[in-house]
Amino acid sequence: MSNTSVVIEVARLWAPENLKKSAPGILLCCAIAAIAFVANANGWMKFGRVMIPPLIVTLVIGMCLQPLSSKDVLRPGLDFSGRTLLRLGVALYGAQLTLGQLVHGGALPVAIAIAAVSCTIAFGAIVARMFGLTRDFGFLTGCATGVCGAAAAMATSAVLPRHPNSDRDLAFAVMGVNFISTITMVIYPTLHSALGYSDFEMGVFLGGAIHDVAQVAGAGETLGKDVLAIALITKLLRVACLLPAVTAIAWWVARSGERAGDARPAPPVFLFGFLLLALVNSLGLLPPPVRTSLAQVSSFLIITAIAALGIKTSLLALVRIGGRSVALLVIETVFIGLLVIGLIYGLRGVIV
Repeated sequence: MSNTSVVIEVARLWAPENLKKSAPGILLCCAIAAIAFVANANGWMKFGRVMIPPLIVTLVIGMCLQPLSSKDVLRPGLDFSGRTLLRLGVALYGAQLTLGQLVHGGALPVAIAIAAVSCTIAFGAIVARMFGLTRDFGFLTGCATGVCGAAAAMATSAVLPRHPNSDRDLAFAVMGVNFISTITMVIYPTLHSALGYSDFEMGVFLGGAIHDVAQVAGAGETLGKDVLAIALITKLLRVACLLPAVTAIAWWVARSGERAGDARPAPPVFLFGFLLLALVNSLGLLPPPVRTSLAQVSSFLIITAIAALGIKTSLLALVRIGGRSVALLVIETVFIGLLVIGLIYGLRGVIV
């Protein structure tokens, strides 16, 4: 996709007529996020020493409202909130960072990101064949697990050969990685003490092992801004691997004599926005009040995306999916988690 095409697509998403069409779903997600924010600000979700984070409140409310996801009037807004507002929220988070902080992350997040992406895609293709599934299905789920969840699944599907079950496989991958990512978003932060990681290492773990950007942001936010920052940096390095990963899959498909899909994945524009705002902040062009406001907006948009994620997560639909496909996603999730854990331990003192 050319730069001109990206600009046209962004303009289309934010066109007044599309925003008007998306308004009901966006307002619903914003209302859920606002409830969570108010509950958090007033301490309503604090029970003794236990504090339930706003994102968990948002997720639970969203999942309780899952039947609403079938309403045509809400669907455009849910999609807009779960994708566009999420990416905007992550891009705005760049205003809280400087390029110095990105460099401060060192080589570990880069090594983890590259290993997580390449090894998980290859692992997915191999294990899929062992389970009697197709290699292409392994590419689809492996890329979704290794790179960036639903976005990677859709980009990978675009370059895989079409077949009668292409749409079904894509729907499963999108729904499956969202569901499993949500589980890891809740569980992984609780492993901080057990793993014996520093805040930096925990951020690398969350960013390297959780599938989707929304869940990485959610998990990182439960452990504080320092963990969230490095988690997003590591995750965005994985997102940056989307184009080379999908290009490699398309090359492999073509090499085997099959015709890849005609569509081409769009570059992760929000990653560029994240880096641009980090650059602007590095130059000292953002006054503290502006940075504070952008931080609040970023947090609200991310939690709004979590609301959309909850509403679109169907437990019943997942029950109906074949056991081997579900097992593949679970095994891929365990694989990338153990891989990242092992690399963090193994590279201590070797890569800084």
